[in-house]
Amino acid sequence: MTIAVLACALVGVTIGYASLDSNGDSVGAKFIVYKDQRQMASVDVAADPSSTSGNAAKNRRDMSGMERLLESEPEPSDLSRNLGKEDALVEKIAEKLQPVALRFYGDEGEDGVEVGQINAKKDGEEKRTMVPHQFLHLHHMKTGGTSIDRLLRCSMSRLKKEANYNVPYFSIHECSRKRFSDCLTDKNNKCRAFMQEASVMSYCSALKFLDEFGWWHDNNEENKVKAFTVLRHPVDRVWSMFRFQTKNCFKCQPLKDIYEKLEKGEDTGLDQLCLNQLLNHEVNNLLSTEWPLEVSELDHEKDSELATKMVQESIDNMKGFFTVIGITEELPQTAAILGKVFPWMDLEGSEAEGTTSECSLPHANASPSNNHCGDGNTHWDLPKQPDQETVDLILKYNALDMELYESAVAYFQLQKQALKISK
Repeated sequence: MTIAVLACALVGVTIGYASLDSNGDSVGAKFIVYKDQRQMASVDVAADPSSTSGNAAKNRRDMSGMERLLESEPEPSDLSRNLGKEDALVEKIAEKLQPVALRFYGDEGEDGVEVGQINAKKDGEEKRTMVPHQFLHLHHMKTGGTSIDRLLRCSMSRLKKEANYNVPYFSIHECSRKRFSDCLTDKNNKCRAFMQEASVMSYCSALKFLDEFGWWHDNNEENKVKAFTVLRHPVDRVWSMFRFQTKNCFKCQPLKDIYEKLEKGEDTGLDQLCLNQLLNHEVNNLLSTEWPLEVSELDHEKDSELATKMVQESIDNMKGFFTVIGITEELPQTAAILGKVFPWMDLEGSEAEGTTSECSLPHANASPSNNHCGDGNTHWDLPKQPDQETVDLILKYNALDMELYESAVAYFQLQKQALKISK
């Protein structure tokens, strides 16, 4: 497997991280509780604790995921209803989670779409063609995104074969390095035309590039992109990534050795795309604006105020841009929510769209049975979970992802509350 296909393929004081199966992927929603994550990481990303900004950053780290989630929410305007911020957010989420219909050329309100209609016929019968820019899957590496992509492809296949729809689709992942770079920098690259016509897109990179690609809707009604993504506990995600690309990406180095080199300011020997997987990858992907520093360049002690703002932007984008937020540790429940909001993606099919065959949520991109990092090119057998020292290092270098994840778990619970899902 080449580097070009790199991996693209509850809130409370004692959130643990999910147990891992023999392939390093999460199993269900079982949690192993070690101790308070903020204590376990032993990380102080604040500046001088005596300074105002340092204290603010420290206080923020002591906030729960729900508190961070609600921090940027406005006070409810209708005081007569006596709603708190959390109740008001649940109402907002419930409205967002109303079933989303497919949109086609020729439907009322769609005549003004500027992209040319794709002519597609089957046995002389003209197909209904979906208008562009409807559904976006933001795929973070090693979060179950490949499984969601396969569900997405199966759902589209049903629409094509059973409902006789034309469903323009495009997939672009940063791990296909040259292809992604050419598409981003060359406006005349053929990928742009495919992306412009696509109704559904699987996208594996940062939100900040979507505006260039024409898929950033900026929370308005003119471009009705409905996006979804799945987030994972940073310890699980990083360890799964390490087990998946032990040789190709990480050169058979123990993960703690890589982090210790970072600690000492030494060259890790890794290229930037691989290194970025170990450094707040999910926050980086949810940023929509340019910042003075990349997330991977942050010094948590010196740049605590900047780090706090970055995390808040990622949380606000999670709430504002995405229709559905999923959690890897609850992937089956995530798929169920997707099926409620996007009926054409329901595992059992959609009566309204005339699809009756079933789709599955497969386990995809398991860690290799031989990573070729042992003696004589044999397998280096890595444990299902990292040792405590490695856990501490992962959390230290993914402290921003931890804050985002805690907020994502809180948001996931609010989605279930909004949909009246009890489990």
